[in-house]
Amino acid sequence: MSANRYGHQLGQALMEAGMTQLSFSFDAHVSPESVSAYKNGRAIAPPDIKSKSILLTDNPFLSIAAAHESTAGTSPAILDGENVELNRHTVVAKTVEEMEELLAAIKRVQPILLKPPSNFTTQERQQVEELIQETLDVVTSATNMAAVITKETKLSWIAQWTKHKTKLVKRGFMKMVKGGAS
Repeated sequence: MSANRYGHQLGQALMEAGMTQLSFSFDAHVSPESVSAYKNGRAIAPPDIKSKSILLTDNPFLSIAAAHESTAGTSPAILDGENVELNRHTVVAKTVEEMEELLAAIKRVQPILLKPPSNFTTQERQQVEELIQETLDVVTSATNMAAVITKETKLSWIAQWTKHKTKLVKRGFMKMVKGGAS
């Protein structure tokens, strides 16, 4: 895993968007030297620059990298290891596999979760941890699947998230915060 995932993705996103470092620096209100430092890992981009870079490029992998870096690695990462093939066919198949594993883990752990956590045995705690790991596998796989499909079909990553948030607000699952991103 690259130590500077956001910087690498920023360079890739700018290239794919047909933007130069200079044009990005003007649009993001940051110096060209700063852009170079972000790309090369000499500096960490502040949150406002990360947000602007996502808005300017609408690149799903830049968004994933920015979130992963900004949350101390506690959000989905880009799956780009040597055993990964990122295309819509393989990411769908892998996500289905991960979801089936999660469903099996839920069925195993559901009876355990009916009792208070303070009464879990060591083995039950392990099963709960396995459930959490299977859940994170699905979150990571599904996020990468959405990114790959969005990119391959040339749909807007930002528009997809906007639709998703609108649906969640409409259903009462999420509150809309006035004056800020939700």
